[in-house]
Amino acid sequence: MTTLTSVLIVDDEPALRDLMARWAVSLGLEPTTASNSEEALERLRTQRHDLAVVDIVMPGRNGLWLVDELRRLHPDMPVVLATAYTDKLAEADTYVADFLIKPIKRERFALAVDRGRKWRHQSLEESRWHARLAQEFDASLAEIMTSVHQQRGSIPDDVLLSRLAAERVPDVMTHGERVAGFAVLIARETGLDEQQALLVERAARFHDMGKAAVPLALLSKPSRMTPGELAVMQRHVEAGADILEATDTLGAIAAVVRASHEWFGGGGYPATLSGRAIPLGSRIIAIADAYDAMTQTRSYRAHLGRNEAVAELLRCSPSQFDPDLVVAFLTVLAETR
Repeated sequence: MTTLTSVLIVDDEPALRDLMARWAVSLGLEPTTASNSEEALERLRTQRHDLAVVDIVMPGRNGLWLVDELRRLHPDMPVVLATAYTDKLAEADTYVADFLIKPIKRERFALAVDRGRKWRHQSLEESRWHARLAQEFDASLAEIMTSVHQQRGSIPDDVLLSRLAAERVPDVMTHGERVAGFAVLIARETGLDEQQALLVERAARFHDMGKAAVPLALLSKPSRMTPGELAVMQRHVEAGADILEATDTLGAIAAVVRASHEWFGGGGYPATLSGRAIPLGSRIIAIADAYDAMTQTRSYRAHLGRNEAVAELLRCSPSQFDPDLVVAFLTVLAETR
């Protein structure tokens, strides 16, 4: 189990601050104290700490503000929140290792320290796991890029990438084919000429090419991903575009693939584009991709019915999807009944 050796105690009540410091010493910890959030950050600039005990209600910037700063600057440091105002606890999140309700007893303080130790151990284990996933991703991407460079020109690029993807993620190309089928129908419905529509279809077919580099542990995970795991997974978009750019004939669709996970209202990835700054083909693929994903069974959830998936597309317009393109999709979907 991870060892805690130091604690930062932040509270504007001098008597309680000093009392908790003495408790910390009795638990084998070296305490440092601060009377407000700004002073706490100043302490952290010159000395590392393994745990922070933070009062919520303090003059100036409150403890919740400090927690956000600690999350940003010291993500592996557990935080215990202390307060006499229980209604404030609803504003905290899972970043907090434990809560102390004032008046605080020594036994409860010791329990909070132990929970902080367990939280830190889990956080460090997760950091190591995320680093391992990132290394696996980088290694797989390097192998794919090497294969592309070695085989380019010997067989058509479409065939080469389809084989590379199918070897690593068997269902990625079948998903791509379904998405391409929906995407070309939307493209035609919106008035794109046949050449443009076929470009969108091709981009849709390879929009998840980068998943060939994603570790299998993430692709097959039966539960929701942690933020760190999700960050590794989201790298597949840039990776897919990079792979396409490494070919002789598919580079023209790389920009469309790179923006295929952006949100119409902002908040997507990798560049947080919004509105019509997102290429039209990317906006089309986003809708086709989401619909196909929702109507297929995944390892972490059952599939949705057609009507449920349509309702979800409408609910997420215009925050995630271009509402005009959703209407176009519903039109072609109705024609395929």
